[in-house]
Formats: sequence, structure tokens, C-alpha cells
Amino acid sequence: MKAYVIALYILAIYIIGYIASRTTKNVLDYVIGNRTLNTYTTALGAGASDMSGWLMMALPGVVFINGITEIWLPIGLIFGAYLNWKFIAKRLRQYTHKFGNSLTIPSYFANRFNDQSNLLRLVTSFTIIIFFIIYIASAFVSSAFIFEIVLDLRYQEALLLSALIIVSYTSLGGFIAINWIDVMQGTLMLIVLLVVPFAIVQHLGGIRSSFDILNSIKFNVSDPFLNNDRVKIVSLLIWGIGYFGQPHILARFMGAKNHHIIEKSRIICMTWMILSMAGAFLVGVFGAALYPQGIINSETIFLKASDALFSDWFSGILFAAVLSAIMSTISAQLLVSSSSLVEDVISRFYTKNSLLARNGLLVNKIAVVLIAVVAVFLAYNPKNTVLSLVAYGWAGLGATMGPVILLSLYWKKMTKFGAMLGIILSTPTVIIWHNLQGGIFDLYEIGPGFLACCLGIVLGSFIENSMQKLSRKYIVR
Repeated sequence: MKAYVIALYILAIYIIGYIASRTTKNVLDYVIGNRTLNTYTTALGAGASDMSGWLMMALPGVVFINGITEIWLPIGLIFGAYLNWKFIAKRLRQYTHKFGNSLTIPSYFANRFNDQSNLLRLVTSFTIIIFFIIYIASAFVSSAFIFEIVLDLRYQEALLLSALIIVSYTSLGGFIAINWIDVMQGTLMLIVLLVVPFAIVQHLGGIRSSFDILNSIKFNVSDPFLNNDRVKIVSLLIWGIGYFGQPHILARFMGAKNHHIIEKSRIICMTWMILSMAGAFLVGVFGAALYPQGIINSETIFLKASDALFSDWFSGILFAAVLSAIMSTISAQLLVSSSSLVEDVISRFYTKNSLLARNGLLVNKIAVVLIAVVAVFLAYNPKNTVLSLVAYGWAGLGATMGPVILLSLYWKKMTKFGAMLGIILSTPTVIIWHNLQGGIFDLYEIGPGFLACCLGIVLGSFIENSMQKLSRKYIVR
């Protein structure tokens, strides 16, 4: 029965994608929806594309193991998301329109800093694509877990099936389809994340009975500092700064109808996010009471609880909700990374009369497939965990893009060389830090990467501005 429910859900997705494809006439529609998102599609699009399968699988899974000590992660993310809406959203919508009606983050940087050489555009594009592939791989792992359970497939078979479904619907309708679907998926995610923890508590006999079980297994429900040193707490909190550099979320701000709707969208999205995270956190907490002996894969606790407590058809809806969370993020990330590959890399080497210019939509769709193939290759190992891949991709994008976005909107003296040096310094910092362990290296790599990027921006801008002053002074003399 669960398989039939998920099949119906996927059919609905394809129908929406087909309808949206009828309104997608050109690359501007496909990449950024011709900047027509309203208040709700902007809000739920940003929320649903952000909260991928990690919200319904990785977060409950880590809470299931460690208890309330993981509370610092949602606190950091909620605070970071609020700052992103408050200080980035409106200005980014205005600046991307002002500077050449930019469709992508790399094109915005190129236009903002008058990058005639296209070197900054290429560096930015390759960085985004590299870390997005890692991020997309994490979502493919999540979707494979679902099809593995529902259809009783081997992990690799489930991975290929889920990739085929997601890539085909992403290619079909582009940005407009993704955002229409995200409104539906965001609503479904919120409902089930509130229903499941409530159902678990009811099944266990109420709140008091649930906490009695948790106490009997010595599950930590009261001390957020237990077994948490300062490095671990700081690492969880600084996840929030990653929001400044996530192109798939920033694209929602860029696609808004105008900057005036941002305030209302922020209120809607933050309310949705707080409630959704609370639900996911409680699934992990009360899931530990439901399975006091533990489960093999903690990241499947939401799926296990749904399967155990509800009828087949209703648990099918809950499984579809998890799939929707995954699909909303993968589709957004595939679209942004493929658009960057086509618009900011490939198109730089072709003339306006080329095959690319005449068949822009087709080339963008082919790019979606190519990037997905690489991501599937990375996700092919069933030992991958959702959280580890998400953390790596999130850190890479947040550290390399975040400071450049933030300072480009607020610091007038920032230069092209500063932006490029920031990205060049932060990329290896994230990669090297990620592969080191022990002591200070246990700090989440987004922190040192973010600082390295800021240092590069300030240093590079200072050098370029100083050289320009010397040049002008020499010319005057």
C-alpha cells in the first residue's frame, strides 16, 4: 500500500511539473522563474529547499542517539536563517536585478565587480558545483533509504530509481515547477512532523509514561551540556552562518516578485521552520522511548515510527512527506548548479549565435543530468550517512560563498580580487580542515573556512584598492 501512495504522489509531482513546463518559455523562466514568486512561494520555497531529508532523517537520528545535547544545532540554524532573511534577502533581490538582472550567483558577482575577464565567474561556478555535488549526494542517500524500505530493493537499485525520478521531474519544469511543488511539499512536511511525535506519545500512554521510559534507559532529556565540550557546542551553533552562502536558498530571494514581499515571506518561513524543527527534534526524543533497545540505522527513526504506528496507506503519506523533503532540496540544488554550469561556464565559450544560445533550455536540462550522474556516483556507497555529507556540502558553500555575498551587499570598497581571494583561500581551508581530527580540528570546518574567506576578501580588496590609488597617483604625476 505504501508503494501505491508514493506512486500517486510522484504522479502528482509529474503533473505539476508538466503544467509548469507549459509556462516555461525561456532560460529566464527555467532558471529563476522570471522573478514572479509571490509571498507564499518565496517563503515555503526557501524553507522546503533548505530543509531536505536531513530534517526528517539526520536530525531525528542524531537526537535519537545523543538526546537534548543536539539542541544547539536547531538553535544555530534558526538564528542563522533569521539573519539570512533579515540582512540578505531584500538586498540580494535588489542587487541581482540592479546589476545586469543576474540569474545566478556567479553572474551576480561578475556584474557586481565588473569582471570582464570572467575569471571570478568561473572560480565561483566551479566552487558551487563541487560542493553542490556533495550536498546532492546526501539527498540521494536519503531518497535511496526510502525506496529501499518501501520497495524492498537493494541500496544501489533504490538509489538509481530515486535519481531517475528526481532528475526527470526537475528537468521537466525548471524553477517554476520546483516552487509550485515546494509549496505543497512544505505544507505536507510541517503536518507530518507535528503528527508523528504526537502519535508516538499517544502510543506510549502519554507524556509522563514516555518520560518514564526515557529515564529508565538514561536518555538525556534535561542537560544540553552533557558530554558537550565548548568546541562541540560552537560547532553546532555555527551551522547557522552557512545560510549566507546557500545558492539554492538565495535563488528564492532572487526569484521573488519584488523586495516588498520579503518581510511577510520571512515571517511565514520562520514560523514554518521553527515548528518543523521542533517536530523533527521531538521525533528523535520520543523515538528513543518507542525503541528503547535502539535500531540499526538511527537516521531511519522517522520511517520506522511511521511504519509501526500507522496504517499502510497513512504511513505511505508519511513516507511521501520524507521523499518530498528530499526532492525539494535535490531539485533546487540540481537546478542552481546546472544553471551555473551552463550560464556561467559553458556559455562563456560560445557566441550568441551558437547552438547553446538557440537551445538554452535543452542544454540546461542536459546539465542537470550530468551533475546528477556525478552525485549518484558519490552516493553509491551505502555506508554514507546523510548528516556527514550534508555537513560537508553545507560548510563548503557557506564558507566560500557566504562572506562574499554578505560583504558584496554591504561593503562598497570590496573588489573583484578580494572576492576571488576569499573563495580561493576558503575552499582548501574547508577541505583540509574536514579531513583533520583532534583538538581544535574538531571544530566544524565552516568556522575556519568562513574566517579564511573574510580574511581573503579584506586583504584582496585592500591590495587592489591600494594599487588603484598608486596607479591614479602615478598617472596624475
